[in-house]
Amino acid sequence: MIEDDKKPIRVLVNAPLGMDGITSMMVNIQTHIDRTKVNFDYLVIHDEKEPMEDRVLALGSRKMVASTDKVPSKILRRLARINEIRKVCKDNNIKIMHYNSDNASDVSNIVGARLGGVKYITIHSHNSWYGRSGMGTILASIILKPFMSCLCNTFWGCSESAARFLFPKSIIKSGNYQVIPNGIDLDKFDYDPEARMKIRQKLGIDGKFVIGHAGRFSQQKNHSFLIDVFKEVHSKDRNTVLLLFGEGELEDDIKNKVDSLNLSDSVRFCGTSTDMNLMYDAMDIFVLPSLFEGLPVVGVEAQASGLKCIFSDNITKEVDINGNNIFLSLDLPEEKWAEKILESKDTERKSGRTALSNAGYDINHTAEVVSEFYSKLSYVLQ
Repeated sequence: MIEDDKKPIRVLVNAPLGMDGITSMMVNIQTHIDRTKVNFDYLVIHDEKEPMEDRVLALGSRKMVASTDKVPSKILRRLARINEIRKVCKDNNIKIMHYNSDNASDVSNIVGARLGGVKYITIHSHNSWYGRSGMGTILASIILKPFMSCLCNTFWGCSESAARFLFPKSIIKSGNYQVIPNGIDLDKFDYDPEARMKIRQKLGIDGKFVIGHAGRFSQQKNHSFLIDVFKEVHSKDRNTVLLLFGEGELEDDIKNKVDSLNLSDSVRFCGTSTDMNLMYDAMDIFVLPSLFEGLPVVGVEAQASGLKCIFSDNITKEVDINGNNIFLSLDLPEEKWAEKILESKDTERKSGRTALSNAGYDINHTAEVVSEFYSKLSYVLQ
């Protein structure tokens, strides 16, 4: 019995083990908490090896798979996933879950967790708009949202807008939710002029005006529009380069578009990187024309590195932490976006860590909040 008391409280986190923002945030938190007291396991929905898998296993995590990839129908797949999550939670005696959510249709997965014996669920909102979600997802979200109040114990949002988008009106009116900033390692992402020189030389972009972007190749990130914007930028200034970091289902489509526009020499597909801090150092401006976001981690990281950012106005203004950023409508022509990008060429570059620390975006603070919260839930395990 004494030996069991010394084991860490285990929290099951749903997150793919790729290089996306939510996973990066959860792994960053896990890296900075006392893992002898609290540690994370990861629930994934695809039975495949993923880039972050070895890292989380080295941190003491377990990977748990609730795959329904072989179920052909989308509706049947959602129903089957409820049962798969139920089995995972029951078989592994899961009692505490941290559920990262994009929309209220995720409530069906939470039902699966409850049926599997999970006693305590924190729901963490990371989105503020349905985007181009299908009508089925939107209708399911509307129908299921009211049930969230009785199925979840704690409500967190990565931003105020993300909380208001996801949670029922009763939760918002009562104030029974908390905004937990997407903290990052401010030491790691602090601007380093010396590292900038080295990495630009290594990448062969010394002397270029470098536009950067990081995000999964999906509809949400709006890469096609970004390529159209860069075409206008490059037509006005041939000494420009676009760096794209990420992977995803639309990557080949975007590569084909770049080829068709004869931009292959100026657009670099960089894949995922474990050295994004150095990649931000190499950039001159960061552009994120997303169709929707909660509060993008990459936007926080870019500002920590002192980069000026241009965001679509679909992204919450809460991401403007240092007051040095521009929000543009996606209804504006690409030429207007290009003009704003080129007008930013002479922006002074300096560290953004003080502003981010003051705003609560230090990973040490986020990790402390999360660790203290879950360490108090030992009664749930009894």
